Amino acid sequence: MKTELLPREPSERLPHATPPPIREIKPAKPSPFAVVPRLAGYALLAFIGWLLLSTLFEPWVSGDATRAILNAPAILITTPISGTVSAQYAQNGQPIKPGETVAVIKNATVAHDSLTTMLTQRLELQSHLDDLDSRLQADQRMLDYTTQQYQKYQHASVAQLENSYEALQAQQDATSEKLQELDTKYTRAMALERDGAISAAVVDEARSEADAARSEADALDQNAQNISAGIAAAKRGVYVSAGQDSNGQLPQLTQRRADLQNSIKDEQSQADALNNQLTNLNQLIGHEQDRVHALSDYDVKAYAPGTAQEVIAPVGTQVTAGATLVRATDCRKSDVVAVFPSRMASRLNIGTELRVRVNESSRPRDAHITQLLPKVTESLQNSFSAPFPYAEDGSVYALAQWDDNSAANDSGPVSCAPGRSVVASLR
Repeated sequence: MKTELLPREPSERLPHATPPPIREIKPAKPSPFAVVPRLAGYALLAFIGWLLLSTLFEPWVSGDATRAILNAPAILITTPISGTVSAQYAQNGQPIKPGETVAVIKNATVAHDSLTTMLTQRLELQSHLDDLDSRLQADQRMLDYTTQQYQKYQHASVAQLENSYEALQAQQDATSEKLQELDTKYTRAMALERDGAISAAVVDEARSEADAARSEADALDQNAQNISAGIAAAKRGVYVSAGQDSNGQLPQLTQRRADLQNSIKDEQSQADALNNQLTNLNQLIGHEQDRVHALSDYDVKAYAPGTAQEVIAPVGTQVTAGATLVRATDCRKSDVVAVFPSRMASRLNIGTELRVRVNESSRPRDAHITQLLPKVTESLQNSFSAPFPYAEDGSVYALAQWDDNSAANDSGPVSCAPGRSVVASLR
């Protein structure tokens, strides 16, 4: 069932429902902060426009590298032997000179077999040499004694021969006088025979006596010559007949002395040979001892100048052969590694000039590209002191060297700071 609402009469309106009188509304004054949102919107639009411009358009007209760092060749000082680092002289940031001892490696397991063998050989050689020296000294003493005895018997023999020679000379003198008298007697007898005073038999007898005396004189002269020759031979140690040495001592002593001299000569030759062997062996032992000492306490020396960057093996570290002890930097060959986007690849060539700003306070430095690489291998990065900067796909690595070799030195220690970011751009 529906209820119908009938319209009311105007007289039936309620009093509280009467609308109030309409007031006149005045316009409000504008606020001074009303323009702030509008200005903020304009600023935001300007920032977005600048960001789009710098992000999308500026890289296409800019000649700057996206990333660039200072770098330098790495110097790896390694150990050729295994052992323990007993001393470490390198310090980070300190210069290293060629030939300077960087570290000492102690190795207690060095093989001594060769040295032990050579030391045993030296003992054997020294023993043989001492025995030979003893025999040589004994033979020399025996030779000295034999020589004394020989000289004693020789003097006696020569004196005996000289006495015999003097006695023979006396006989020669007497025989000469007798022969002269007999010749005079024979001459007188011949004169008397011519005068008829004596017979021919007397003359023959006088002649026979003279001939006999002459024969005796000739025999004495021959004996004198033989004895004189014997004296000369005896003085030289030569005996041509047993009569010169009735006891037979001198020939025995002469033979004995000759045997001793030959024996001493042979022993001296053997001693010289052993001494030469011992000298050579001592040299080998010295070299081996130096080698063992060097390997037991091996001095690792720097092979190139540079600056120590990182001490990898401090004192007490166990290292193997080939392990890196110190990583250094060759500051003389400091260069720049820059990453350029792919859109700039056509503008990059070997020899392309770059301008590098190390920091805001230093003046720009000139460099030129020496190598372009689409990517870098691990072995190439290991040859540098700092890792190469990150590069996006398609980017190009450019390795550049300073145009002025003294640029690194002019820039001070900043230029020898591998990994330091710099600004590089095309000139």
